[in-house]
Amino acid sequence: MASEQSFNELKAGISSALISTTRTAAHISSEDLAFHRSINPEVDRLLEEQNRRLLAIVRDLNRSATAGTDTVPPPLENVESIDDGWRSIVDVIDNLLEKADACLDEYTGVIKKLSPAHRHEAAVADAKRPLARHEYRNQNILKPQRLFRRIPANDEANPFKPLLTSKPNARVPLDESLTMTPQLDGSIQYKHPYEPEILASTYPEKIYVPSTPIPFLPFEATSATWVDTPEGVQAMLQDLKEATEIAVDVEHHDMHSYVGLVSLLQISTRDKDWIVDTLLPWREDLQVLNEVFTDPRIIKVLHGSTSDIVWLQRDLGLYIVGLFDTYHASRLLGYPKHSLAYLLHRHVAYEADKRYQMADWRMRPLPKQMYDYARSDTHFLLYIFDNIRNELLAKTNAANAAGNLVDEVCMLSKAEALQRYERYFYDAKTGTGVTGWHGMLLRSPDRLDRQQLAVLRAVHEWRDRVAREEDESLQQILTNRAIFVIAREMPTEVPRLLSYCKPSHISTKRRVAELLDSIKRAKAEGVDGPELEDLIIPRARPNAIDSAPLHSIATNPAKESVPSPSRRSKILGSTSAKGPAILNASQFWGATVKRDTQYVQGNQSIRTSKPDLVLPLPPLSAQIFETKTTDEPSAPTPASMDPGARVAHQFTRKRKPQEEDVFVVKQSGSKKRKTTETQEGPALAEINKMGPFEDRAADRSARQDDAASLEEQGNEGGLTKSQRRQQRKRKLREERQASNGDGGGKAEDVDTKAFDYEDPAHSVLHTRKGNGAGGAVKRGIDPYSKSLDAPKGMRKMHREVPGRSMTYKS
Repeated sequence: MASEQSFNELKAGISSALISTTRTAAHISSEDLAFHRSINPEVDRLLEEQNRRLLAIVRDLNRSATAGTDTVPPPLENVESIDDGWRSIVDVIDNLLEKADACLDEYTGVIKKLSPAHRHEAAVADAKRPLARHEYRNQNILKPQRLFRRIPANDEANPFKPLLTSKPNARVPLDESLTMTPQLDGSIQYKHPYEPEILASTYPEKIYVPSTPIPFLPFEATSATWVDTPEGVQAMLQDLKEATEIAVDVEHHDMHSYVGLVSLLQISTRDKDWIVDTLLPWREDLQVLNEVFTDPRIIKVLHGSTSDIVWLQRDLGLYIVGLFDTYHASRLLGYPKHSLAYLLHRHVAYEADKRYQMADWRMRPLPKQMYDYARSDTHFLLYIFDNIRNELLAKTNAANAAGNLVDEVCMLSKAEALQRYERYFYDAKTGTGVTGWHGMLLRSPDRLDRQQLAVLRAVHEWRDRVAREEDESLQQILTNRAIFVIAREMPTEVPRLLSYCKPSHISTKRRVAELLDSIKRAKAEGVDGPELEDLIIPRARPNAIDSAPLHSIATNPAKESVPSPSRRSKILGSTSAKGPAILNASQFWGATVKRDTQYVQGNQSIRTSKPDLVLPLPPLSAQIFETKTTDEPSAPTPASMDPGARVAHQFTRKRKPQEEDVFVVKQSGSKKRKTTETQEGPALAEINKMGPFEDRAADRSARQDDAASLEEQGNEGGLTKSQRRQQRKRKLREERQASNGDGGGKAEDVDTKAFDYEDPAHSVLHTRKGNGAGGAVKRGIDPYSKSLDAPKGMRKMHREVPGRSMTYKS
């Protein structure tokens, strides 16, 4: 009776609120709002703000009402989109009314309530339903991290302390392992608690012996065990202790968490599969699995363990000793691809559905497609391990010079296991960090001024603070692209700002006024702020060999992990160099360019001098390339050397000079002319071969001689200018004839033969036969021969006529 009375009160309250809201909306719509908007800007602003608020409420209601159904909520971007998507809104309301009607019938007893067994069957049937693309990626689920015993604190500034409460298979006690040590970057962090055990571990001898791969059990004929109770964990642990190899994989969610969540843990042996729910409040009790995970006698096979190692440390306190990473094995074998999907396709012929890789793994119960995908990651991995290990051994035996490839994979796997999780720290002033604004500016081609740069830093800081408080990922609050757009445009109104925040998160909409105030304040302070060049000066880094991780793990805090700087040095050898490794002189320019760059010391940023884009090079003359040798008696002084002289090699300088031989590549002129030159002799032929410039020089020297002789004679005879020119030519011709003897007359006759204008030319079109020399018959000229070389036109097309076509012609 009490429940019935409370329901009636709730019903009355809802009805009263709906009636009041409906009457108020009808009263407002009857007023002339356009007139009030035009005369009072404050009314327009208030109406727009309420429109946005109501539109956001409608979107949230649609999203909640369609969660877990086949109905797709309409995209409501503005008020006009309500009319366009009204039919979809009606479908959502109808679905809600049907659910309400069914609940009322169940409440009044018209239909019987489902028993717990039937509810479980209904949930399983719903899990088997195929998911639409928009469903498996992002779900509206209550955050499970709020129910953990240790709720994640995103604002902690202390170094991350390992979660271990006990240390099985230990060589060093837990108390001595949980100590802090300085790192190369100056920070003080906790040591890896299982570092001595990993370095001292040895792999079983059987991995160095080829063996026949153990076939896997049929995927369809077997099933995985769902583990969500402490009793189930203990039963699984007993089976794992009897195995010699196990396959491990992790499913991670990082969209609705600042640092991310390990959502599933998949473990497989040769004959069993387990899927462990890691989103339960007692998740840290899974540390009992360290009894198996840190046992060096049991090989742990993972693929691409770079991120999995640090995620297991951060959320569950699990560490791995005896790791074998098939990713490194695929690289050493030279596979064209190195993903797990490729290994499944290559060795098992199994096609994994990779669209579930980025699914929302917080969903409970898991849909069948996602359940099978999670199971396939480890079900075949031990069989793939057998095949890859045999290939490594075969390649090692074929080329012993390359070393033992199995040992190399084990060494690289140890380096992966030595990774240590460190918290993500954000310095808003310097922009340092994995997702800091300093790295964004270095990767962006945008050229921002002082105010835009100040706005970008303020918006970036606001996003990081809101993401920590709301426990959301950075990209969910505001994307990097949206930050650059806001920095370029610097909006000062809420509608314009929201238009740049697409896709917009509910936290962004709720705190948009706070974001707008930050933009306005940064815009005013940025007038006297720093320039872009003052903020992106390259900072000094530690030695790249010691500090660089084996792989870049993540680009966001959820996947962020800063491995121990000493990890690689302990595996691959130590280095003692500190500070940036910089050469004193350029390997290309030598000492031409002097280094005067100053680096950043501590937090003091010292601006460096800009290098010249154009470097002055010395002139390439003989003075630079001249080589001084002891064999030469004396070297020419720079004053006596021509700066533009061509450089002579020493071999060329010591070679004996040869006589200049004159040779003719090809002789031009008619056959008759060549015969005349041969008869005249070499002297006249050389004169005749003189070009126009040599002929002019000879003529000029003759004129000078004539002028000198005329001056001596006192200009006797009174010759004119033209007569003197003819006289000089005659004199030059006589000198040529005198130098060549009797053969000059024939040349004069040939050269001075006049053209006979009265002799009629032979007919070209009407040539008579036998006019050639020696009675040879010359072929007549065809005036139309050139026209035959023209391109031919298209053939004439025959018109179609009725009857049988040419195809069927017999």
